[in-house]
Amino acid sequence: MATIVNERPPRIDLRQARWSRIGVPLFVTYFICFMDRTNISVASPHLAGELQLSAAAMGVVFSTFFWGYVLSGMPAGAWANKGRAKTIIVVCMVVIGLSAGLTGAVHDYPLLVAARIVLGLAEGAIFPAFAVMFINWFPSRERGLAVALTMYTVPLSTAVMAPLSGWLIDISNWRAMFVIQAIPAILVAVWLHFAVTERPEDNPRLDSEERDYIVATRTVATTDESTLLQVFARPTVWLLALVYFFWAMGIYALTLWLPTVIGELTGHGSLMVGLLTAIPFLFGTVALYVVTKTAVSTGRSLGYFIAPCIAISGAAMLGHHFIDLGAVFSFAMLVLSAGSIYSALALWWTWVMQIVPRNQSGASVGFVNLCGNFGGLIGPLLIGLVASPGDTASGFWIVGVGILFAAAVVMVVDARRTRSQQVN
Repeated sequence: MATIVNERPPRIDLRQARWSRIGVPLFVTYFICFMDRTNISVASPHLAGELQLSAAAMGVVFSTFFWGYVLSGMPAGAWANKGRAKTIIVVCMVVIGLSAGLTGAVHDYPLLVAARIVLGLAEGAIFPAFAVMFINWFPSRERGLAVALTMYTVPLSTAVMAPLSGWLIDISNWRAMFVIQAIPAILVAVWLHFAVTERPEDNPRLDSEERDYIVATRTVATTDESTLLQVFARPTVWLLALVYFFWAMGIYALTLWLPTVIGELTGHGSLMVGLLTAIPFLFGTVALYVVTKTAVSTGRSLGYFIAPCIAISGAAMLGHHFIDLGAVFSFAMLVLSAGSIYSALALWWTWVMQIVPRNQSGASVGFVNLCGNFGGLIGPLLIGLVASPGDTASGFWIVGVGILFAAAVVMVVDARRTRSQQVN
């Protein structure tokens, strides 16, 4: 039986300027982005109470972020390719700070929806610009690692944000929390403007030896153009898009509704809810590291790890719904479902890019990511529509079914790829 060997990623050396001057700033930027994207989850019970919003209305509020997110990605990617990646990131971070702060000043439902749409438009443009910065600054063999490191911000930012947001709400109010947490986005924009350059060739402080190395190696394994028609003609791309749709649906349903569920389960105040909310995401951060390191060290196909990780999450959601063993068991299932859903996230895009043809990787990744964003739009909205009043977690089971289906599709795609590797 053939073994699909995964290339061992290079070690990170922060003495190399590309990691300390670009990798770290982009990591911090995405951390702040995700914090401002999800802090509404802790504030939602207070916000909904003051604005008199139902669970269905809050589901719409959660999903409106993705209305803007899915619209701005492709235009931003095209503009970033024209040498405007840094400009896009700086401007969008300013917009993120302003729109996040505006959320704390809203007094009616339409303005709240508008603020979330603008926030989504700004954040949707960030990652395509990141991609161009990664291409400009990192040798081709290091890009996957650079992208994977940004994935750590997804659970980690929520683990930090949840207790911080709860504490700020307890000592002030939910409006002040939004305003205070909007400030770092503005500060990061100023930092990026003065500290980061679009390309290594433009950075006068970069060592000439490292600059020459980056320029010489960053174009390795670049690919030919491919049409969207060629991408859409590949059934595997549609299967990958389907997986990420259900996976992202679960990620954002859990991320945005979990504080509400924990509050209903425990009856505690904002700070304690925030502290308890941090536990599943800290578990997810640790699991993300362990699974990624294990997958690389074994040399097995990445799909071998992705499928069980997300299957555990789906099974825990169903267990939480159908098995009633008390509050402690319910919380344990929430920790398991939220933690495991993040554990294979760093492997996902590497696996996708291994599967699709090289000359179709850019368009394929863009399409799969777009479908995932639609999952982020549907997941929170679905929970708000189907959950019973006062029992938000009652809607998680339907998301769990979708995640189990996604795990099954991963297994099918991985088995087909393994057989193909054996034949070749």
